[in-house]
Amino acid sequence: MRKSKMKEKSGHRSNWKKILIILLALIGGFLLSFLGLGLLWSGIPWHYQVLMFFPFFLLSFALSRWSAGAITACIFILCGAAPLGALMVQFRDINNSHLMTSLIVLSWLIGIASGYFLAKVLLNSRSESSENITLS
Repeated sequence: MRKSKMKEKSGHRSNWKKILIILLALIGGFLLSFLGLGLLWSGIPWHYQVLMFFPFFLLSFALSRWSAGAITACIFILCGAAPLGALMVQFRDINNSHLMTSLIVLSWLIGIASGYFLAKVLLNSRSESSENITLS
């Protein structure tokens, strides 16, 4: 009887953890894209706007590490950033081109993907090193 209650409590904890990760990913993706839109709107040069790669990288890395390498966090970051990212690529630069705004949004996507893959590599290397220790 006690074990089933413990399993039920741990199941509730993992469900709350998943819900929290999803909410943080959606809210974080939206807020970072809102910041990126604000940088574009205020007229900051595009090569500074590409530096928005790093906040998306850090958010993706942190949530991927926390969710033990699950890709769902990155998908929900994309879902949070998608509305304003789609709006951003509609803007034109001074040469009447969509290229720079598309590159800015692409840098967000690269940041999300690289944060996920770095977290996945670090989690895999940590598990391999613990396996090597137990085998020795």
